[in-house]
Amino acid sequence: MEPVERLVAIEEIKALKARYFRLMDVKDWNGFAQLFTPDALFDVRGALEENPVITGDPVQGRDAIVTYVRSGITPLTSAHFGHMPEIEILSGTEATGIWALLDILRAPEGGQFRIFRGYGHYHERYSRADGQWRIASLKITRLMVEAA
Repeated sequence: MEPVERLVAIEEIKALKARYFRLMDVKDWNGFAQLFTPDALFDVRGALEENPVITGDPVQGRDAIVTYVRSGITPLTSAHFGHMPEIEILSGTEATGIWALLDILRAPEGGQFRIFRGYGHYHERYSRADGQWRIASLKITRLMVEAA
């Protein structure tokens, strides 16, 4: 891959991730679904705690991911941010990325928490098909959480 093609791919992946945050926070589930490959893997097990004990399996498949995120985020007001991406283009159709993250969640009164701030990293794999980059796998690791 030529250097300019590599830079274009990196910018396309940055735009993909920006859409991920925006579409989740505005709860545009149809648009959100289009960000993932049909067989995507979504691993956010333990994402609400530091040093979690991981049980169960990650969520697999675009439709299951949307259902999972929609059910968790719908009652909340959320703001998700990704910073300082480390994107590696492996080929014209495969890439990986690590993003520093901050997410802020505000729950309605009476919930498990009122305000949650999480800090950590997204570890992702991307696939390009039909001229579009999509998220093929996503895993969150936490460094710190604050919940009140």
